[in-house]
Amino acid sequence: MTKAEGYSIWLIPSGDVYQELAKIISQLSEKYSTPNFEPHVTLIGAGELVGTEEEMLSKTSKLTDLLRPFKIKLIKADYFDEYFRCVFIRAEKTKEITEVNNIARATFNLKLDPEYMPHFSLMYGDINPETKEKILADLGKEFDISFEVNSLHLFSTTGEVNDWHKVKEFPLS
Repeated sequence: MTKAEGYSIWLIPSGDVYQELAKIISQLSEKYSTPNFEPHVTLIGAGELVGTEEEMLSKTSKLTDLLRPFKIKLIKADYFDEYFRCVFIRAEKTKEITEVNNIARATFNLKLDPEYMPHFSLMYGDINPETKEKILADLGKEFDISFEVNSLHLFSTTGEVNDWHKVKEFPLS
């Protein structure tokens, strides 16, 4: 699946962490001819947030009133046989990120997702496992990258990756 539908809420790093991770995504994109995209951890993904832009803006605004800034720690590179989780870094599944996901899902009237796996995608694509293993060998599997989440980013994620765009950033207080 190379296309998505609806909206997503992303947690985007800032500063040096943003630059470092954006560089990895860009290099992989160039080397393997895969889409380049905004560095992020998905809080709620495309396919689940469907409705009008006005509804999404309103609910995301309500959600920010319920949250405070929090930390995310990226710990281990991995891959799946999935287009949108081709190569990624797992985020530590803390009580805090699980609670944030649960609050977000409740705000958008979605069922809780006990399988929620916070992760930071490095590459989208249909790539064979041997190539993914080589990528992980080159990158290293262990990571220790932390960043503070100070805002939520509502993205329109309808269509191909290059059609996606930020609708609005919502600062957390």
